[in-house]
Amino acid sequence: MNELMRFLVVTVLGVALDLAIAMALHSGLGVPLWIAATIGFAVAATANYVIHQTWSFRSGPRSLSARRAALYALVALATLAVRVGIVTLLDRALAGAYPLAILLGGAGGSFVVNFALSKYLVFTPARTHGESTS
Repeated sequence: MNELMRFLVVTVLGVALDLAIAMALHSGLGVPLWIAATIGFAVAATANYVIHQTWSFRSGPRSLSARRAALYALVALATLAVRVGIVTLLDRALAGAYPLAILLGGAGGSFVVNFALSKYLVFTPARTHGESTS
């Protein structure tokens, strides 16, 4: 299985966790949808970092790292901004109807940002001494 497929598997499981938490908070506790989406995303992002680091990106370093965790947190914030922006726009456009569809739209839109930044910023293999950076 290549890294895109491993990333997709982890992300799909993370999205399931994310959406389950968000829907429970929104439907069960009445938390506003954008806040519920933020909390679900944060919990899933934490789990995803560990799995991506140790399994998804096999060409990069496999051990957990404070530096990569911090970079992944920044990537997660960028991804979250995309997600919340999409959720907010769709929630307004659809007047609060179809919350699961809105959450899925946000998740789908943020997937591309998350993969690209994760692959090329966080989990990239270390360059060997003397290797070209271009």
